[in-house]
Amino acid sequence: MLNILSYFSSIEFYYFALILIIIGAITQSAIGIGFGVPACFLVLFEPTMVPSCIVLMGTFLAFSNALLSLKDVIKMDLAYSFSGRVIGSLISIPLISLTIGTKSYLIIFGVLLLITVFLSAKKWNVVATKKNIAIAGACSGFMGTLIGIGGPPMAIVYQNCSAKNVVATLNMFFGIGALFSVLILIYIDLINFREVMRCLFLAPALIIGIMLGRHNIVKNYVNKNLKKIILIICFVSALIVLGQALIYY
Repeated sequence: MLNILSYFSSIEFYYFALILIIIGAITQSAIGIGFGVPACFLVLFEPTMVPSCIVLMGTFLAFSNALLSLKDVIKMDLAYSFSGRVIGSLISIPLISLTIGTKSYLIIFGVLLLITVFLSAKKWNVVATKKNIAIAGACSGFMGTLIGIGGPPMAIVYQNCSAKNVVATLNMFFGIGALFSVLILIYIDLINFREVMRCLFLAPALIIGIMLGRHNIVKNYVNKNLKKIILIICFVSALIVLGQALIYY
């Protein structure tokens, strides 16, 4: 108990964090995105957990799921999407240091995300061509670097594809991307012993989430409702982005 309280503000928050991590891990394991959505709520109570602790756990989570389904990864898609991600991330770097207009950026992205969800719900079908995958990767890198939520663009472009290939490919995509983020955070000294210990205390929640998310019952449900689940997560992500704009700026 004393050890836990050395790394978390209260035992109640620790249990709350465990629940959020389980929910995020189930979602990420089941459809390849979504860990960051419930994890974003942690910043409201313990801002120091973001980004270091969340990125560390997200890296382990994405790679674990990707390695468990390695044969289903669409490697050619991964090449195009990650090339786009690098470009999008580089484009966003000059904007990160800007303080003026940050609220506007969040609002614009939140609104655009809501529009995308609306169009997709209205049967706007995005075909997973090489060009669209690269564009989605660039948007993901740009949004992920700028506002911390990069999953929706990739999810939208894959919404009509085979669930098992989508999950495996997205997990590998975000695993590699998160690994680069970890290296950057280590370089700027934002990952330290305290963050590693926090992750270890929360590791059981990750394991439980992975096991539940990969259960056959969950997999069967995802196979039947992939598009609906993706749109719901994108919608919630948009609300979080808009909420961040209103609360923090």
